[in-house]
Amino acid sequence: MLPWILALLSALLTCTLAIVYLWWVKRRRTEMQLGLQALAGMHWREFSTLIKRMLRERRGLREVADPTDEVREPSSDFLLSDGPNTWLVSCKHGLAYRIGTAAVNELGAVARLGGAKGGLLITEGRVERDGLAAAEKQSVEVLDGPRLWPLLQPYLPAEIETRVRSTARLEALRRIAISALGAVTLGLLVGLGLQGLHVETSAD
Repeated sequence: MLPWILALLSALLTCTLAIVYLWWVKRRRTEMQLGLQALAGMHWREFSTLIKRMLRERRGLREVADPTDEVREPSSDFLLSDGPNTWLVSCKHGLAYRIGTAAVNELGAVARLGGAKGGLLITEGRVERDGLAAAEKQSVEVLDGPRLWPLLQPYLPAEIETRVRSTARLEALRRIAISALGAVTLGLLVGLGLQGLHVETSAD
């Protein structure tokens, strides 16, 4: 009887650890990946609009209007201000971006030339380690994939957020079911192995 109790405990422990990881860690990572993909699938103007809304509501930054521009071409780079200070925001729209030192240095230089206090580099992609190091020297704040997702998640259109969450949950439940089956199999193997050892020991 003892071998099967140990096997049951082994299966329960394995299954519990798998559920905790798959639901609380892996599901959130999947949700972030799907969310970033959804953001990358937007038109760049829609993405920029989300960025402006998020920065306005979270940080009180508003777009700087140039009165000399009667017809202003839409751009993924724009100035935001909190009153006394301005920041140059550069949106690199897309998951494929792997941004290094050059792009960060360029943004910092353009921000300084324009009289801005600093820059904001925003992308669904990733800023490399050398780019992050350069950002500290250039007064550039980086919001790339993992940093950007928690900030923009509340501003996703409802249908996109619902799709992202439901897809991530279904994927997590599928993995949990597979893990539970694996845990049961492991428990059976452990039980059979311990039972065999118990029989051999009894025979001796």
